[in-house]
Amino acid sequence: MHIEVRYVKEDDVEVVADMIARLKTLNEELDPHFKVVDNLEDETRNYVRESLGSSNVVMLLAYNASTGEPVGVVRLEIVDRIFYKPRVKAVITDIYVKPRYRRRRIATVLLEKAKEEARKRGAGIIVAVYPANNVIAEAFYEREGFKTLQVEKYLPL
Repeated sequence: MHIEVRYVKEDDVEVVADMIARLKTLNEELDPHFKVVDNLEDETRNYVRESLGSSNVVMLLAYNASTGEPVGVVRLEIVDRIFYKPRVKAVITDIYVKPRYRRRRIATVLLEKAKEEARKRGAGIIVAVYPANNVIAEAFYEREGFKTLQVEKYLPL
């Protein structure tokens, strides 16, 4: 199977929103602190549409070149780290590969394309954010050479 990657388009909103909703549901399954909202489908559609309209967001879609079937997505935000060098960072907020396409290095392909996009936009560092209990994400990013940069703690109010 040959995988290609392209920018997400308006026509992709439904399929991308579905993949991101599945990711958020998986996060909920792995960590009860990430309880999804009741209107998850609507929220993910809005999230994808808003992302498409933002100059600081890049969304890439991996698809099977033979069939055209979407198989994975990555979303990153370009952020100014006002006080630090390198000043610009890319933040991977979402990366998802459909279950039947996993273990085929598609996430790695998406990550490589995300790194290319980050460099094009002036980022000197790329980071990933995900729930602390997502052992799948943890293992993936460690395999890819990511190191801990910042720790986020929370306190319910």
